Amino acid sequence: MARKGISYKALIELAKSYGIDDNPLFLSAANQYTVQQKVIEEIKKSLNDPAEYTVDKEYVKGRKNLYVNPLVRELPKHADSATKTLNAMLDIIVKLGHEQPAADDLDEFMAEEDE
Repeated sequence: MARKGISYKALIELAKSYGIDDNPLFLSAANQYTVQQKVIEEIKKSLNDPAEYTVDKEYVKGRKNLYVNPLVRELPKHADSATKTLNAMLDIIVKLGHEQPAADDLDEFMAEEDE
């Protein structure tokens, strides 16, 4: 079953609302996602020019063979891995977090009365 897409920033806000933004497991997954995003950006920078989609290799008698740049195959793998990490972060929030009750007007009024 496919999930609706959610951004990294929205996921961090959701973690805060569930009180799990300081959980070591969540923080580890968030750090891993940040690293994955940096790798994806570097791959995109390397493949910015269409001329970079291929590479030359010499094997026999100086003849050049033309091949697809290995980064072309790596980009979807890293993107998939980043998506799985975001899904893992969402699972951590749902399974380990508890939604914090929203403060309503009565709670705010009671807090002001106590002061």
